[in-house]
Amino acid sequence: MRFPLKAAAAVVSASALAMANLPTSTAQSAEQSFNGKDTCISIDSNGNIVAPQPGDCTQFGKGGQGNTDAQARNVIFILGDGMGHQEITAARNYLKGANGRFEGLDELTAAGAYTTFAIGQDGKRQYVTDSAASATGWSTGTKTYNGALSVDITGKPHENLLEMAKNAGMRTGNVSTAEIQDATPGAMHSHISKRGYYAPSGDAKPVKGAEARENGGLGSISEQIIDTRADVTLGGGRKYFDAEVQQGGENRNPFLTDKNDGGADWEAGKSVRENAIAKGYQVVDDKQGLEGITVANQDQPVLGLFHDKNMTRKFEQTVPVKSDGTTEPEVCKEADRGDEPSAAEMTKKAIELLDDKSADKGFFLQVESASIDKADHAADACGMIGETEQIDEVIKEALDFAKVDGNTMIVVTADHAHTAEIIPDGRPSVSAVTRLQSPKDGGAVMSVGFGTQPWLDENGNPVFDKKENGDPFDTPNFSMMHTGTQVRIAGFGPGSENVNGQLDQTDAFYAMANALGLNGGTEGGQKPWKINKGAKVASLANRSKAKPGDELCYLVSPGEAPKVGDCAQFGTEGQGIDNAKAKNVVLLIGDGTGDSEITAARNYLKGSAGRFEGLDDLDYTGYLTTFSLDKETGLPNYVGDSAATGTAWNSGVKTYNGAVGVDNAGKPVATLGEIAKAKGLKIGNVTTAEIQDATPAAFAAHAIKRSYYAPSGDKKVAEGEQLRENGGLGSISEQIVDLRADVTLGGGRSYFNTEVVQGGQWGENGNVWTAGKTVLENAKDNGYQVVTNASELDAIAEANADKPVLGLFSEGNMPRALNQSIPTTDGGDLEPATCVANPEFTAETPRLAAMTSKALELLQNDKGFVLQVESASPDKADHQADACGLIGEVGQLDEAVKAVQDWVEKTGEETLIVATADHAHTAQITYENQNTAGRVTQLTTVEGSTMAVNFATSKTNEDEDALGGQQHTGAQLRVAASGPGAANLTGQIDQTDLFFASLNALGIDPVNHNLTFENKMQPVEQPTQDGSADASSEGSSMSSLQVIILTIAGLIGLAGLISLLIPFPVDNILGPIAKF
Repeated sequence: MRFPLKAAAAVVSASALAMANLPTSTAQSAEQSFNGKDTCISIDSNGNIVAPQPGDCTQFGKGGQGNTDAQARNVIFILGDGMGHQEITAARNYLKGANGRFEGLDELTAAGAYTTFAIGQDGKRQYVTDSAASATGWSTGTKTYNGALSVDITGKPHENLLEMAKNAGMRTGNVSTAEIQDATPGAMHSHISKRGYYAPSGDAKPVKGAEARENGGLGSISEQIIDTRADVTLGGGRKYFDAEVQQGGENRNPFLTDKNDGGADWEAGKSVRENAIAKGYQVVDDKQGLEGITVANQDQPVLGLFHDKNMTRKFEQTVPVKSDGTTEPEVCKEADRGDEPSAAEMTKKAIELLDDKSADKGFFLQVESASIDKADHAADACGMIGETEQIDEVIKEALDFAKVDGNTMIVVTADHAHTAEIIPDGRPSVSAVTRLQSPKDGGAVMSVGFGTQPWLDENGNPVFDKKENGDPFDTPNFSMMHTGTQVRIAGFGPGSENVNGQLDQTDAFYAMANALGLNGGTEGGQKPWKINKGAKVASLANRSKAKPGDELCYLVSPGEAPKVGDCAQFGTEGQGIDNAKAKNVVLLIGDGTGDSEITAARNYLKGSAGRFEGLDDLDYTGYLTTFSLDKETGLPNYVGDSAATGTAWNSGVKTYNGAVGVDNAGKPVATLGEIAKAKGLKIGNVTTAEIQDATPAAFAAHAIKRSYYAPSGDKKVAEGEQLRENGGLGSISEQIVDLRADVTLGGGRSYFNTEVVQGGQWGENGNVWTAGKTVLENAKDNGYQVVTNASELDAIAEANADKPVLGLFSEGNMPRALNQSIPTTDGGDLEPATCVANPEFTAETPRLAAMTSKALELLQNDKGFVLQVESASPDKADHQADACGLIGEVGQLDEAVKAVQDWVEKTGEETLIVATADHAHTAQITYENQNTAGRVTQLTTVEGSTMAVNFATSKTNEDEDALGGQQHTGAQLRVAASGPGAANLTGQIDQTDLFFASLNALGIDPVNHNLTFENKMQPVEQPTQDGSADASSEGSSMSSLQVIILTIAGLIGLAGLISLLIPFPVDNILGPIAKF
């Protein structure tokens, strides 16, 4: 377990509950329960603004998690500006293939997620941060407002990590592909109230007011770069160094204990560049000049300025268009970068110059791939992908060094999420779309949508409906928005286990500082603190090797389909980090619960610095890919549905959207539920959806179409070869009953009230089915205990194979906890709303946590169990653009996770708990008071601040599309776990790896299970009205069946006679009849 201070994040002080000036102070709305840290509250009970100080908004305090107390000599911090999960996944899909693997990004051993919110100067939360506020977070451990660099919300400077490293005698470096004055590099070598104060003078971004040197301030960012005097500083922004210095004099850095100026003060009238040279800097302007540098130190620091502005992006720009899904797909083209070094070349040179094995101390190096963000702002899909490739190349260089050095910590993350979304290809979208043809995936096409700015003309009028297919997105002066989703943080080397789990951006500062032992404090700067130790998780450094990154599981011979395990990143045996065995496995699925949905729900329900008591409190975290396959081509479908993804973790195989429990060729594959039951474990299946819906169905059934719910009727009826009367496995409802899971709870009652067509006995010891009766009546006839409300469920005392429990709590999907909210195209102009309770969610509607707790109670036994639990309606709410609905259902998922944790703590049973999702979805947290290409809902959160949620993946913004047709997206997903085998879900994996991790933790062979799948229906003897026995599979309706059976028997006999006279393979002609 982690250090106990994790619980401190949930402590609610009196001041936290008071917040009298906030709209939610006197009565929190439905489902809300603020639990943010009192030290991070920025408006006190009297309405006064309070500036959080370093460490105040961390999840784990200054001492960190204490997962490991390993120390590092060097730290390399690598930042992808705007590199959210959509960007990482899109770049991997295009560059490596959906089943491929980055050589850098995907090889980091520890992975977590961190929140990125900022705090405004008015004390209100800014749920979408900019690069300046976020950089201040990991540079100083302090939350601040958008636009500020290494100062708090009052403008007070705070010592940053680069300054601390210098004060400790370490060598330092700062590398970026942006202007070196830009926010990310700027936060490490300046303290300033406005990120745009680049130059001391001139007409391009000059410093103003009190912060100018001539007014007694620290000076422009360019001047502060020279004063901070990192050993290596590389990037763009050359033209701002040509600006004239206005005030001469001393080095004004407020925190450095040794202000080395190279023997020269500032001289007014000369440029910043001329002053730098006078102070001993080696200034180079191109790749050749950098290659010629052989030494960098405090006497001869290096300043590389390779472009007047931002450095050139790797790929040429692409422009998105209005697309109906048929616009021509593009390929990315290399740009001419002239004599500029690449990000990887700058990184390699920086490491070479900073690494001095003979020195007592090591180095700290920050590297930024800046233009993922800049390409996203420009809606440039290829630009974003190319810059993500640049960061992967940077990480590869760092890993190559660290693996040899053995004493270097690498931390990789982003400053904020961004606009891009991988959306379903081949359909219209209100977002501007670029279709890209993957060079690795056999020509598969990926659509990337940009929907955080509206389609407007030069007068600000909407023009989407006037645009033709293929017209470019040309809103004047647009800049696509950042988004507020939590982002991935990953690590390698000593101390990297402390970036595992759920953190805040400010925790990253302490993870790095603690690994370097920089907790001693500086006079006038950071105060000393104690490092937490002793609560360790498993070392994540040693694991099995992943499959080769260029080995793509779906590139198989025509007509073939990937087999079970082919697409798993770590094969059937898994990572092998933790070989401890579990008695039980509980999988908790939030349908459509991507990182965006988790963040929005946390912000609204708990507060941005709050903490989900279940979801955020699992010991290990990783990320998994969710692509499915195209049924016809076998190539990747970059946006999976719940059926294909549910099949992935339940059966370990990739399949097509719409398929449940079958491979891409339609062949049934064993499910987690079936395998566990066959090994003598009890099993449970719980959902808030119809129990026949994709996720619960993938645990229990096999269907070539996910909609094959019922054996008859007028809605979602199984057809053709799926039907039992046609020799198939039957509808999903029938298969659920035949599986006889010990506990099955959910909705979908109406489909159980349809008539069974084929009677008989399913297998030797299976259910006896009576045609003409409903599925539900047959279930009761076969011993099922059927309950329909919370009271009846509470009364159940036992559940087993003889008396399984079937809970059907609604005709369709179970009601959502919060009432539906309706977004509008002008939602950014409207006052924020508050979510209210759904009146259809009554006292007799069991909450997901209650169903989960009851299932655990009923499943507990000596041999163990497997339980799947789904909060289904984050997905259904997202489809309907219902922000309140998705928030409430993520809250239900969190409660269910907490219920499992509480049960494990109470019983002491060795249980692997896993929480993840099936696919990402449409919702994006966008800047407040802004409209988009889609529809926006603004909400007042539990903190009294405004959060905007955007939905921009529907065909149009008309009600019939926008309020039911929002789409899944293709981003990788967070997986979190605790218990035996949980460490095997860390790092970068695929959804199919989860299948093997679960069964391996139970000690069950995931492949050699000897399960077969065929129609097992046999005729049974049932009493006739006169009391005599009659062989039948149709109850009392005998006459027609007798005729059919006698006819078949006659045909078989005739065929047998013919075969004696003229031998030939009878089976080939009679097919299923011969096998009956």
